[in-house]
Amino acid sequence: MFFKSKIVPLFFAILLIITSSAMAKEKLVLTLDKSVDIAFEKNPEIQMAEKQVAKSRASVWEAYSTILPQLNVSASYQHSWDIQSNTIPNFVKLMMPPEIGSIIPAFANMPDYVEIAFGLQNAYRYGATLTQPLYLGGAGVAGIKISRAAQRASEENLEAKKQNLIYQTANAFYACLLTQQVIKVQEEAFAQAEANLSVVTKKYNVGTASGFDKMRAQVEIANLKPQVISAHNNYKSALTGLRVVLGLDKNTDIEVKGSFAYTQDEFGSKTLRELQDMAIANRPEVKALEEQKYITQKSVTIARSAFLPKLFFQTDYSYLAMKQNEPISKLAQSDFSKGFTSAISLSIPIFTGFKNAKHYQKAKLDQKIMLDTSRQLSNGIFAQVEVAYNKYEEAKEKYVAANKSVDLAREALRLANMMYDEGANTQLDVLNSQLALRQARLNYVSSLYEYQMARYQLRKVTGNLKGVL
Repeated sequence: MFFKSKIVPLFFAILLIITSSAMAKEKLVLTLDKSVDIAFEKNPEIQMAEKQVAKSRASVWEAYSTILPQLNVSASYQHSWDIQSNTIPNFVKLMMPPEIGSIIPAFANMPDYVEIAFGLQNAYRYGATLTQPLYLGGAGVAGIKISRAAQRASEENLEAKKQNLIYQTANAFYACLLTQQVIKVQEEAFAQAEANLSVVTKKYNVGTASGFDKMRAQVEIANLKPQVISAHNNYKSALTGLRVVLGLDKNTDIEVKGSFAYTQDEFGSKTLRELQDMAIANRPEVKALEEQKYITQKSVTIARSAFLPKLFFQTDYSYLAMKQNEPISKLAQSDFSKGFTSAISLSIPIFTGFKNAKHYQKAKLDQKIMLDTSRQLSNGIFAQVEVAYNKYEEAKEKYVAANKSVDLAREALRLANMMYDEGANTQLDVLNSQLALRQARLNYVSSLYEYQMARYQLRKVTGNLKGVL
């Protein structure tokens, strides 16, 4: 009993803590600004692009290494298990006159050839070598310029991805707001249908409405119920899409907070030609391609350098000691002899099996291909801007029309209900008016969504989507 009396309160205490923690976990409320900030922080594509920029910056310093001096320190130990020997003429005997043999018999018995070994069993060496390229045919400087251009291109690619992510985030966010508004429209339409059924039922009970009218009102409710369910499901799908764009965990409970509002956009007052010129001047893709064109130009310079001579300066400062059967622990600095040499080397390519010629040919073709790509990109951007411009104009006109139709449809429904109460029209007129109002309201929220996205798209295709509008 004592054990049970202690365990039961402890169990309920733990359960209370867990329940309190679960209740304390609130939804992540997202505004559009907050959504964009989270996307920049967590989106994998942006993170990879940022790493690519850092990588390109490191490549610039790597390119500088081709023209900077290289200093290497080395130490080596060599042990000869068998020392090679060579047979050479006996120069001592050859330098003596023949008569000396009669005077000193030992010289006469000397061999004509002797065997001599070069080197000792153990060799120790340490030192430093400095190498400085003096002339690389322009390849060194061209390589640095290429790496800098590659860095600028990666930065433009990052900017393009950021603008695209802003557009994707806005699209996903407004899709959530759109589905919220659709839920509201469908639920209000369902409530209107229920109120209409109540009116028809009362009239049916007093004999002023037919059974057919009552049946039609019931069918309308049955038809609207699946649409309400579908609207709620679409909202959940829109939230899932927003999580994916933002890089959030699938279990993150989120809620969007915002509203549709029509705002007159001064950016849309520009002419099509002005927008196209702006796109060519500002699009990150165009700027990145210009850097790629520059890279292919400098690649031709590098390919040309393969035909030119290369000049290097090298100096070596080292110490060498050679001992026979003596360990390194017994060596002193006095046992080492110093060597200090400098040299200038010239390398002139004569024939490389047509390798350099084909490399140069490929570089020239790459340059021409990049020019064709530039023209193709310009034509594509002109078309994108024109499509976005027309879509923006269309979205404005659709909003104006949809805004007016909602007011007209609401007034038409009011008159239809009033006339039905007075017996001046039929239940079918009321149902048609409800349908017209629902469709007008759906068109209205859809036009607001299209207008907002048209604003973002117009800035995106001109390279001016820097943040939330």
